[in-house]
Amino acid sequence: MTKLRDGMLLFHGSYAPVETIDLSMCNKGKDFGKGFYLTSNLNQARLFIKSSIRKAVNTGDLPMDQDFGFVLSFRFKAPKEGIDFYEFPTTNKEWLWFIAQNRREHLATQLKPGIDPRIFSAEIIIGKVANDKTNTTITAYLGELYGDIESDEAINDTIKRLLPDKLEDQFCFLTEKVISCLMFQEARKYVI
Repeated sequence: MTKLRDGMLLFHGSYAPVETIDLSMCNKGKDFGKGFYLTSNLNQARLFIKSSIRKAVNTGDLPMDQDFGFVLSFRFKAPKEGIDFYEFPTTNKEWLWFIAQNRREHLATQLKPGIDPRIFSAEIIIGKVANDKTNTTITAYLGELYGDIESDEAINDTIKRLLPDKLEDQFCFLTEKVISCLMFQEARKYVI
């Protein structure tokens, strides 16, 4: 896993060239909660342009014929005071349960006590990305279609279905304090 460090360049794939980050515009129900997501991998950010366009078209925020998007780059400047961050070193039960809690909170309430409470106070969360079929997979897991949700078999089967090794990493910035640590560098246009 890639550690966050001062001066690190991070990327965000989007349908629009956003230079100023507004956390109120971020959606709930994502892997690590409502926040601004970046990756250390430029190609991964380019892959996210297509899903960003698809979601914006589905919500009516974008015309159906837009065939381009942007990769935004930001330089991380560590603040003088500390940051509360949490990093998932690997895809494990806690990673799955935290994603389930964020993606399907009403179905996953029984999982919250099994999640490290430090995660809920983190300002930045780092870990692997679950795939685009996450909501369907999490719903099936919580509905015990893969077995008892606390069984190793169901947990391992669900993690495998989420394809976390297909993509590199994600950095979720959750507070204004850490958003202010991101210095906009450029917006590069890509045709998809």
